[in-house]
Amino acid sequence: MDSTCDLIIDSLKEEPIGETDHFMWFITDIGIVALFKEDENFETYSSHVEIEANKIALDITKEEKEYLKIKERKLFLFYS
Repeated sequence: MDSTCDLIIDSLKEEPIGETDHFMWFITDIGIVALFKEDENFETYSSHVEIEANKIALDITKEEKEYLKIKERKLFLFYS
């Protein structure tokens, strides 16, 4: 596993900054992580992520979005 994945996994051990219908939200050293709460399809989560970020006062519209699967956990990473 590379250092990016290690940083993300370590951050998931911390208290989340928020929770929405489909995601648990975390701050990492490299960006914001939206961790999928269930194993629904990618399209469902992708269509909800920006709406749900707004619900917890996060503006991710100008951030790069990357889908990752790390140790069976699915997530979006948002970074500048």
